[in-house]
Parts: sequence; C-alpha cells; structure tokens
Amino acid sequence: MNVWKANGLKYILLFSLILCAAVSIVSLWSYSGSSASQSAAVRQGPSGGFGGGPGGGMGGPGQRSSDGQTTGNRGTGNVGQDQQNSSSASTDATNSSDGKNQGTTNSTTENPSISGDKGTTAGNDTPAFGGSGIARDGQHNRGPGGMSGNGSGMGMGGPGGGMGGGRNGNSSSAYATPMAIFAALFFGAFVFIAYRFRAQEWKLGERNRGLMLWTVLGVGFFLRMAIAPWISGHMDLMLFRNWATTAANSLSGFYTNGSSDYPPFYIYILYVIGKIGSMDAFSPYMTVLLRLPNILADIVTAYMLYRLASKRVGYGVSLGLTIFYVFNPAVFINSTFWGQVDSFFTMLIVGMIVLLVENRIGWSAVLFTIAVLMKPQGIIYGPVLFFELLRQHKIQPWLLSIGGAVVTTILVILPFSWGQEPLWLLDLYKGTVGEYPYASVNAYNFFALIGGNYTQDTTTLFLFSYHTWGMICIVLVTLFTWWMYIRSRKPQFAAAAALVLIAGVFTFASSMHERYLFPAAALAVLAYLYLRDRRFLWLAGGFSLTIFLNTFDILYSSNSQDHYGIILCVTSLLNVLLFVYLVKIVWDCSRPATNQAAPAKDMVLPELPSEQLTWGASSQGVNTTMEK
Repeated sequence: MNVWKANGLKYILLFSLILCAAVSIVSLWSYSGSSASQSAAVRQGPSGGFGGGPGGGMGGPGQRSSDGQTTGNRGTGNVGQDQQNSSSASTDATNSSDGKNQGTTNSTTENPSISGDKGTTAGNDTPAFGGSGIARDGQHNRGPGGMSGNGSGMGMGGPGGGMGGGRNGNSSSAYATPMAIFAALFFGAFVFIAYRFRAQEWKLGERNRGLMLWTVLGVGFFLRMAIAPWISGHMDLMLFRNWATTAANSLSGFYTNGSSDYPPFYIYILYVIGKIGSMDAFSPYMTVLLRLPNILADIVTAYMLYRLASKRVGYGVSLGLTIFYVFNPAVFINSTFWGQVDSFFTMLIVGMIVLLVENRIGWSAVLFTIAVLMKPQGIIYGPVLFFELLRQHKIQPWLLSIGGAVVTTILVILPFSWGQEPLWLLDLYKGTVGEYPYASVNAYNFFALIGGNYTQDTTTLFLFSYHTWGMICIVLVTLFTWWMYIRSRKPQFAAAAALVLIAGVFTFASSMHERYLFPAAALAVLAYLYLRDRRFLWLAGGFSLTIFLNTFDILYSSNSQDHYGIILCVTSLLNVLLFVYLVKIVWDCSRPATNQAAPAKDMVLPELPSEQLTWGASSQGVNTTMEK
C-alpha cells in the first residue's frame, strides 16, 4: 500500500504511455492487412505515382485525338477512400463562358482507381473542384485553389488539370463528427481553465516531472500515429506522394522532369519519404510516412514551448501549455487529418524567434531562410529579423545574417540547379505567388467577410482593387509592427511582432489561404512567455478556434467556393476582432512604462533544480541567468 502511495502516479503515467503505444502499434498492424493499405500499394504504379502510368503522375500522359478528346489512364478522389474497380470511365465537360466551345475528356483505366466526385467548369473564372482532367505534356492549369502536379500528364481540378485545393479537395467526413466533438470539449475546457487561471496555483511537486512531460508528448505522438492511417486526408496528400516518388527517382531532376511549383527545401523531406515508401515493407504506409514529419514537428514545437516556459513561468504552467499545444484541435487537424506541412513550417518559425531573442542571429537567419525556401509565405516573418538587426546598431549581426542566408540558400538549391536557368528559383516563386489572383483563397478574413472569397483580386473595391488594398494593408501592418518594436526596445518583443505580422497579413491581405494563420497559436504562446501578459493566452485560444473552424470547414465542406455560410461569417469576424484585440495588447506591452514595471502578477519563480541554467534570455537577448 505504501508503495502504491509513493509510486501510484508513476504507474498511472507509465500505463497510459504504454497503452497508447500499444494502440498505435495495433492500429498500424491492422492497417497493413486492410483493403485500404492494399489499395494504396496498388495505386503506386511503375513509377510510384497514383494510378500507375509513366511519370509518377496520376495516370499516364494523355493523347489528343483528332476529335479533341483526350484518353489516358486516370485515378482520382480522396486518399484512402478507395473503391476497387477493374475498369472505370468518367467524363469531365468544360463549357466556355459563351457556351459555344465544349470539350469532353474521356478516360479509361484498367488499374484499380480511386473514385471521386467530378467537377464541371462553367465560365472562365469558375473552377471545377474535385474533378479530374488529363493535361498534355505535363502542362497543368490550376483553377482557383488548385495545385499543379508533377510528372507527365498529371492533373486534377480546373480545366486541363491542376489539383483542386479548394473545398472539393475535401476528406471523407467519416471522422468529422468525432473531431468536432473533441474540439468542442477542448475549447470549452480551455475557456474554463483560462478564466480561472492563476499561475501561483499551478505548482506541482518535484517527483515524476520528466515522466509527466514525456507521457504528454508520447500520448500525443502515439494517438496521432494510431489515427493517421485511417484518415483519408486532403487531396494534397496525393500531390505530396507523387512529388515524393518523383524526387526519389531523381532528386536533381525534380523540377526539370516535372512541373512542381513547391520551393525546394521540403523536397528533401519528400525525397527521404519516397525512398522509404518505395520499399515493399513500407509502401502500404505511404500516407502515414507523408504525415510523419509534421506529426514529429507538432511534438518538437510543444517541447520547445515547454523548455522555454519551464524557465519562465514554472513547471505547472509549462506542462499546461504543452498539453494545450499537443492536443490542440487546430494542430491535430492540420498534420494528422489534412496531412499538410504547416506544422513543420511553424517549428522553423518558432525556432527562429527563440534564437533571435537569445541573440543567436546567424542561426535565426538560417532558420528564416529555410522557412522561406519551404513556403513563400515565410517572407512575412522577415521584418522581425530586420527590426532586430536595426535595433542592435552593429555591423556583425548583419554580416552573420546575410552570410547565413546566402550559404543556406546555395546549399539547398544547388542540387536542383543543374540544367536550370540562372534565375530559375526566382521564376518559381513568381509563378507560385501569382498563381492565386483572388481576394481570398478560402481564408476566412476581412475580404471573405465582405464576400470576396474567390473574387478576382483585380476587382475594384471602392477606389482600388482587392490586390491594391491588400498591399496597402501589408505596408501598414509592417510599419505599425516596426513602430511597436522600436517602442518596446527589447528583443523579447519579437514573438509579439511576428504574431502581429501574420495575423494582420492574413486578415487584410489578398490571396491568403485557409492555413496561413496556423503559426499564430504557437506565436501567441511565445508572446505570453516573453512578455508575461495573460491576454496572449486568450489570443492563443482564440486563434486556435478560428484556425480550426477555417480548416475544418474547408476540409469537410462539400459546398462550392462561392458559398457564404455562417461558419465563414463568424470565423472571419472573429479573426478581425482578434486582430483588433492584438493591436491593443501590443500597444500596452510596448509602452516604456510597461517595460520597466514590476513582473506581472501571474509570474512565478521557475521550479528548477539548483544550479540549472535557464534556456531563455536576458533583457539584452543573452543567456546570462543562473537559477539557484
């Protein structure tokens, strides 16, 4: 009995961790013998692409006959939602805006196919979502929200190809209800705990601290791994799988052999996944492998937040923030359900901010460069690095940043540069940025609130076009952030500055996608840890809610892109209000009187073993504090 009293918590934690690990193993083992995994293995044809066929694409290259019809192998639909057919035939009709020119694409395949909804395009500006078409010679036109393919003859979505990234790239709704219930419980618990939050009451004993942390992280990881095989995911997974196969076949020829518009850094990750997935033992788990880097990124980001928090607000609050991030529905649905890569991108941004505050500017510039080489929207966070370089008034940080950025860029792009034009990377980014000429691309922001979702950004709104208004707002948000950074006079303001930039640009700029706001949840937690203002925790919960609602609605909605529903209205309005609230908070936190005030009332002494060095930074951005 005394043994149980002394070690009861330890036994419970160990049992929970082992149970979740066992559930994960059983789930993966069961999936390997299921029809879904066998379908996934069959779909990986001779070149590893969906539906077989040369070029690693979905279907072989189309052949144009004299009557204007295109015939080729084809498979389309939601990943993991497979129907085994010995043959399939489907027709996509594309009508011109005047109704005069009509073309019909017929395709037949003898390979098992993935069935999906077909889309029809009417008019020049209206895309076909969820449909399929075969593009000739690897040329892929992308409709609104579309994603271009890679490999010969692959295309999905808009006229002539392109992979629809809009509403009809949605996942099976089989798990939508459990996810919605979990989210409701999570956010309800968050409101209750945040309302009663007092840091002084969150003290835990010295025993089993490490075990509690690793139980939280382990349970979060194993639950994701148990769920991942059975979630169909977004159609983006098809694209990632095709790219992984193409990269594994020829990394240096990835861009010359295909038509991908994705920046080069994440192609290395897909290359490794493609190599592993090409093995017979791992081929049934390809969709799990594609999700794995981002599942791991969720756990790493949560651990980084814990490490920083444990030196600033004590162990109890640190563990609570870790639980908040690991089991956050907005995080869960992105990496595990959708299968996107925003978690990996967020891990880079969080690391960049932490290193910047610690005055390790060279390494911060390296992570920033990698983020930009992974996603073009990484440039949104560039002003934070620029503001800190200006604040220091020294030449050495500039040299370190420029040198780190240049060396990183060369190392990342060099393997892809053989046989390319000198400015091929710039052309790649220009094509990507100009690919979505819409006021909003399923981003529930101000433009969506006033009816601008999938409205051409050249459309006039009052005096200017949506695009011009968006650029004006980007400039204003950047200038306001710079003013607040100068006003604060401390590097710890970097997290809040990054949060203002991403929230402001997402809410008021054009061409935003539904997932661009994803890093805001982690950045709000970082801002709380550095500035110790409890209102940032409310922002973390608020942005998590809007990120989840936006992602959930796009992932599971079957409505067309011009749908103007209650979720869009409420979420868009919440994002606008949250940004206004954020402006008020950073205004208060940047005041010189606030900087020199006594510690915030929710601050507690870090609960650390003696002589342990803190992982945070001093007011000058240098790690100089020793806790005893």
